[in-house]
Amino acid sequence: MTPLKERFILGVPLAVLSLTLVAVPVMVFGDDGLARHRRLRAQLDAQRQENVRLARQLIHLRAEFEAFTGDPRARERAVRESIGWVRPDEVIVEVPTSAMPSRSSR
Repeated sequence: MTPLKERFILGVPLAVLSLTLVAVPVMVFGDDGLARHRRLRAQLDAQRQENVRLARQLIHLRAEFEAFTGDPRARERAVRESIGWVRPDEVIVEVPTSAMPSRSSR
């Protein structure tokens, strides 16, 4: 074999190896490497937790909706709590929070 051909056969793999030894750490430790992967993993975990919370809230709201559609007393209770409606025969007594005994003084 000619010396040029021998250099070429040895040089090409060495060049590829050198490029790989430089490029792989840059890609792994760069902004789009492990750091981005960790950020995306944390976002995914947070989103999954939020989805679980919202699924629980949805179950609660569906149960509340079913109660409102089927039970007139539940509708009345919700209206009374939200806008402060009072029946004619009821008396409202407001107790200031400062008059309430604290737990530590009991």
